[in-house]
Amino acid sequence: MAIRKFIQSDIGELVEYPVPGIETAIRTLRPGARWDLSNRTFLAFECDDGSGPPTWEELDAEMEREVEIYNYYLYERQREKAYPKIEDQLDMIYHDIDKWRKTIGEIKEKYPKPISDHL
Repeated sequence: MAIRKFIQSDIGELVEYPVPGIETAIRTLRPGARWDLSNRTFLAFECDDGSGPPTWEELDAEMEREVEIYNYYLYERQREKAYPKIEDQLDMIYHDIDKWRKTIGEIKEKYPKPISDHL
């Protein structure tokens, strides 16, 4: 299952979120399952708890939920690309911490964290 991970600076905790896709949706809905899939048809499906494959309604709903989460964290991916390399940041902090604060602050302002009650 494809997962993105990052440390959320305002809470200092590791945040993990799924990269949307059929594999991620199946693994979320049926952890530990093994399957073979072709053209939206399960050719084989086995789950340790004996449950059957998820329905396409369940999978579509899960992928929709994953896309919503992925879109929420767009700011994180944009910031990651915009931040200077860590070596450059450390050099900035050593030589001119105010320049570093300004650089990081501008990136955070350009790509603000969205406000949301449900994530």
